[in-house]
Amino acid sequence: MSRFQSRCYVYHSPGDVRLECWDLECGSTDIMLRIDVCGRCGTDRRIFRKGHRRVRTPAVLGHELVGRVVEVGKRVAQLRDGIGYLEGQKLDTRRLEFREGQRVTVQGRVAQHRDGLMLMKDPIQNLSFHIPGAYAQHMKVPAEMIRAGAVLAVPESVSDEEAALTEPAACALESIFATPHAVGVDRDGRHLVRNGIKQGGRTLILGSGTLAMVYGKLATIDGAAEVTFLVRSPAKADLLPRLLGDWLRVRIVPGYSDRPLPEKLEIEAELEKELEEATGGELFDDVILACSSLDAQRLMFRLLNPYGYAVAACFGGVQEPSQSAEVDLLHYRIGKAVGTSGCSTRTMETILNWLEIGKLSLEGLVCAHHYTLDDDPAEFFTTKADGRKPMLYPWE
Repeated sequence: MSRFQSRCYVYHSPGDVRLECWDLECGSTDIMLRIDVCGRCGTDRRIFRKGHRRVRTPAVLGHELVGRVVEVGKRVAQLRDGIGYLEGQKLDTRRLEFREGQRVTVQGRVAQHRDGLMLMKDPIQNLSFHIPGAYAQHMKVPAEMIRAGAVLAVPESVSDEEAALTEPAACALESIFATPHAVGVDRDGRHLVRNGIKQGGRTLILGSGTLAMVYGKLATIDGAAEVTFLVRSPAKADLLPRLLGDWLRVRIVPGYSDRPLPEKLEIEAELEKELEEATGGELFDDVILACSSLDAQRLMFRLLNPYGYAVAACFGGVQEPSQSAEVDLLHYRIGKAVGTSGCSTRTMETILNWLEIGKLSLEGLVCAHHYTLDDDPAEFFTTKADGRKPMLYPWE
């Protein structure tokens, strides 16, 4: 067993993250990684500001990572009894052939599964919430994650930044693949659905950060004919086409979060009317919430297509109730809401495959500034950077 000294950001309580040096030991059933890059998840930003009841402190957060194997425990090759995603299976020996220098990323939540679907309640293991994560120079991967097939090789053609974005992109894909659009009924009246983006439909994305941009790319891949972004500033309206191309539409809605609720509702009613006129009364078949705004959470229900089976896909959640949300569309079966909190290993494998074959590119979607462990932790955890995802480079 080898010992590794690892500089890391350690979360103790809201607003209290410290640079510390932890000693890590690679046991016989562990893999030790040298972390090359780790993206900052929006959940981690919220934890820094407000805390989270499921985080076991002191904690090293960070789960959007790419790293290199620096040591493989002597008994790793014997971990053949699958759990979680692979429950009841014997792991193929190729899944256990880790080598030093190999680039990998991980699916951080080892969960129970039912009918092939990941269950959210009581995970077997949870990276950064239960075990130390990747805002560090080294990270230990325990046996549970190996047995769950959660350690995934990164293809050579995929950059470090794209590899670190694999997990959030898979979370977005998870919610897209869970969205049910009606395509008819059978002889008994049972509704028939196709899961995914409405084919040839209109998609609206509320938000302009990296996750919103990933959603835009995935919506296009999955069959949307039009993708529109609602953003809050001219700068974002200029940034999106430069990064993504001219296939998207952008509409600016200046921020109004500081207004009284009656004024907010008036602004949203006017926006709904304008977008209704612009779309021939049909609004949007898919409305994707890719930001943490409570106003956007309320707005997404107003902008669903009132004539079809539209779906509001919520990325994660803001964990706060929004005021005066209009949910009649859901009641009358016109609309549906789908959420996600994490991704499956299978969707991570899909993203990695799409990156390798060129079906998807995530280049250019991360912050230009390289954050390091020498930066103020508060700056890293709270920065809005340049409108793209901040990344931590622990060895720079």
